[in-house]
Amino acid sequence: MNIKHYMTPNVITIKPDTRVTEAVDLMEKHDFHSLPVIKNDSFVGLITEELIKNKTSSAATSLSIYELNYLLDKTIVEDIMEKDAQTATKELLLEEAAILMVDNNITVLPVIDKDKKVEGIITYKDIFSALIELSGYQSGGDRLVIEVDEDKVGVLDSITAILADNNISISHIFVNRIADHIEITIQISEKEGRKAKEVLVEKDYETRIVK
Repeated sequence: MNIKHYMTPNVITIKPDTRVTEAVDLMEKHDFHSLPVIKNDSFVGLITEELIKNKTSSAATSLSIYELNYLLDKTIVEDIMEKDAQTATKELLLEEAAILMVDNNITVLPVIDKDKKVEGIITYKDIFSALIELSGYQSGGDRLVIEVDEDKVGVLDSITAILADNNISISHIFVNRIADHIEITIQISEKEGRKAKEVLVEKDYETRIVK
């Protein structure tokens, strides 16, 4: 799944010469934690709450409140923005976006095209929301976890066939490999967890209902 399906499009952007206080006001108004910075319609950097807080905390030890406010009012975004911010394209997979965030210890990725024009932005919250949606956790029905000792060809086909033969519809399915076995988690469309468990157990599949 590409991030274009989960990113926020039509992003509010600012220019390098925007005052930091204006950037803060924009973030507070729209409940944002970061803003892409553009110049001549191209992405040139990223300003975040963390960068602003770091700027504030480093100055706070030696300045009065009045001096600090004056400093921030005179400071422009270009002075403290992340000029080499990690970015992504809208075709990037969700998994790849998550890895980028983890590896770079960041919580947001501006999404740009080949000409560096901003097309959107995706945050760690968007990644979490996508995970919840893809897992089917909030889609209703019941959830089953099937433990399989041996990961062999045809296991999924066998399980889905058993459920299909009993008119039980699957909405989501994913596999987790754990040490010496695998866990197959299945979200079924209706509240038929008990029936699904019974027919799978009859076929010697260790199954439990988790939702």
